[in-house]
Amino acid sequence: MTILEKIFGGTSRIKVMRLFLFNPSIVLSTKDVSTRAKILPAKTRFELNFLASVEMVKKKANSTWILNENFSYLNEFQRLLLKTSLITPQEIIKKISKVCKVKMVILTGLFTEHWEGGLDIMVVGDKYKEGSIQNVMSQIEAEVGREIRYSILETDDFKYRHGIGDRLVRDVIDYPHNVIFDKLKVL
Repeated sequence: MTILEKIFGGTSRIKVMRLFLFNPSIVLSTKDVSTRAKILPAKTRFELNFLASVEMVKKKANSTWILNENFSYLNEFQRLLLKTSLITPQEIIKKISKVCKVKMVILTGLFTEHWEGGLDIMVVGDKYKEGSIQNVMSQIEAEVGREIRYSILETDDFKYRHGIGDRLVRDVIDYPHNVIFDKLKVL
């Protein structure tokens, strides 16, 4: 258990906090929170009630929840949880490698604190199934608390796009990014 998990009462609480702090305008049912955070419904209800008791989230009509934008420490919690992660780059590579023959993984967007970027993760690899990749990204989303914008390109397609200066590739490599795995050595 990490220091952050100990301070905040466990992984489940951090996942729920991230979900609301990084998606401030969304309204979610308890079931939606449970599904997106990938935690059991009973634990979800417990965490939501706790966060409501400290006024971080508000319960709306029809059993839905929203971030309390008047929460006293909103900005501080957002900054703290943005700078800390429940998932390491090595764990991201490990998850993706289970469903794809990975050649390169680049983190950008929310992983580099540039929210306005088009992508958060670019994967270059072969022999993958779209459904399997979506499942892995869903797992990563549960850890970081926000929808992941990702692209997966086959190796030949990436090399071609990189060679012609394709906008998708340029938007990733021209802005802050972190190459966490690279067998291609083209960047």
